[in-house]
Amino acid sequence: MDCKKHTAKILIFIVSLVFIDTAMAQMPDEDKKQFEESIKWLETNLAYVYQNKSTGEWWNNNFFYNPENQEINIKNASSDVPNATDKDVYFDRIVNLKELDMASVRIDHAYSNKGRIVKGKVLHVDVIGKTKRIQKLYNGKPSFKEFFLQVSFPAANDSLFAKADQCKKHFETILQLSTKVYPAVDSLQNTNYLFDLIPGLYNGSNNSRCEIVELFPHSLELKFFRNDKLYKKSVISYDESNHHFIYWMVNVAGSSHFELNLDFENNIKLEANAENYKLIFPNSNQFSILDEGATVDYNRIGF
Repeated sequence: MDCKKHTAKILIFIVSLVFIDTAMAQMPDEDKKQFEESIKWLETNLAYVYQNKSTGEWWNNNFFYNPENQEINIKNASSDVPNATDKDVYFDRIVNLKELDMASVRIDHAYSNKGRIVKGKVLHVDVIGKTKRIQKLYNGKPSFKEFFLQVSFPAANDSLFAKADQCKKHFETILQLSTKVYPAVDSLQNTNYLFDLIPGLYNGSNNSRCEIVELFPHSLELKFFRNDKLYKKSVISYDESNHHFIYWMVNVAGSSHFELNLDFENNIKLEANAENYKLIFPNSNQFSILDEGATVDYNRIGF
């Protein structure tokens, strides 16, 4: 059983890497240039040294990006003297860009010195759903996981302090572009994208919550809750033999269904011909449902 679970995890990891590579490959040149410029800005401008004047401790801050898996690493090292080659303590905080919540990116103010966070501005970014998915390393060894990132911009350094708001903009850019859906030219690739990456938990703009789970290959169950009570359930499946999608509405009276067409000209969409129903997937952490003239936006809160 353990061997099967391990094999399944490996397969999921491989599939995830395939879609990461595909998404980056399909990124238009304009977006790719913007993404790379923001990454370069962060790598250049988040490499600096500052002091916690309350303790006399010096901190080295660095930002690294791994294009092979879209992971970032915010590395902090402390020492008794600035730019020491033999650091006393160093931390790595590693996380995939797709796991960070773009809506949470903000600038806070620190009014006291505490460790690597000193008086000034602080860039703060949460993991989606505030789940502990950031791997923290202590002197190169795995430590506990965290649910937010912070970067300190000391008020004592005018040049660094002035970069906080720019940093926020560049962080928002890389998060927006790294999660944006760029449809493939092949319908099967787009189909696999939906079934492999969309499952998870979402909050709706109508105060509902949606849970999407994979029932079996090419079949998703969507359960809708309000005040923790299930009020609607549906299933979307893909008929491989006839190459079309079927939407099933399930309720106490029975079930009804209609066909959905896959459109991937601009965004990936599932749209009904005979019914006023449409699903739109602009990025991997968001989708919208148009049903009977009303649109509800759903933002991911869990994986």
